[in-house]
Amino acid sequence: MHRDRRVAVGVEIGREKATVALIDHHGRVLQRTYARTLRGRPAPATLEPYMRAIDTLLASAREEGLSVCGIGVGIPGALDASTRRPQQVSFLPSLNGFPLCDLLETRYRLPAQLLVDVDAAVLSEHRFGAGKGYQRLLFLTVNAVVGASLVVDGQLEPLGSHYAGHVSHLVVAANGPRCSCGKHGCINTLVSIDAMQRIVQRALRRGVETSLTQRLLNHEYFSPQLLVEEAERGDCIALQVYSEIGRWLGMAIAKYMCFCTPDVLILGGGAFYTSDPLLLHIRNTLESQAESAQPELLSAQLGSDAVLIGTVIPHFEPPATSRKVAEAYI
Repeated sequence: MHRDRRVAVGVEIGREKATVALIDHHGRVLQRTYARTLRGRPAPATLEPYMRAIDTLLASAREEGLSVCGIGVGIPGALDASTRRPQQVSFLPSLNGFPLCDLLETRYRLPAQLLVDVDAAVLSEHRFGAGKGYQRLLFLTVNAVVGASLVVDGQLEPLGSHYAGHVSHLVVAANGPRCSCGKHGCINTLVSIDAMQRIVQRALRRGVETSLTQRLLNHEYFSPQLLVEEAERGDCIALQVYSEIGRWLGMAIAKYMCFCTPDVLILGGGAFYTSDPLLLHIRNTLESQAESAQPELLSAQLGSDAVLIGTVIPHFEPPATSRKVAEAYI
């Protein structure tokens, strides 16, 4: 039986480091390495550690007799699809407007693909994860900011025709905290780590007893993971955070679904955002606002590899399909 030896190189650019991997057409990460993210430098110097990592994996692929069919790069920010350039990467401004795909194709003689991280994640969840078999899939991720992406019949569907502005600035509470965009009550201000800290601080000021207090006094870093651990122990403040964040996310999701009408909504963003308690609160909020049948609400399955795997999917698609992925950004 003929064995498919095709692989592609996936690159996920992160704030502290980039992950670079060889990935096969089944979405399996065969080999990975990491490259430090260098800030405050011109684009060529910024990219050099990433390209050294790509060089290493390409050499490994040749030794293994693998056929490399392309390079995919995922960025946190925005891109210009017509020029295939990053448009806004907040922590690496030197890459904004830089001809990244042209550089990679010239250096490696391989086709290059550039994707926004949330779009790469939804492609991978649709192909290999929780979204397999669904026609209309809405993916919502909560990390530093809220991101959303829609796949219809296997293709990225732009949200811009339905919603003006970044999805993280969807107003959920008109009297909520002021956002950096100037508005009040954007979803991004209500489900962020800062929002979680505000909930905890309000409870502490009321004198609520909680094991969180001792952990914070011991200089533990406040994080969603800390809340997950305390919620599993039944801590009342951690459970309150789940309740409030779930309510706000449920209200935002209800609005997203009005213009996306998905068959399934997949929530990603780490252990806190994909936990059963949070999903329960979101479902309760959606049911209380439901005017019609609700889509399934599922946790993302591919975890931290979702973006990485999604960057290479276009390289295993027929040419016409790959063009449609790029056109979704225009």
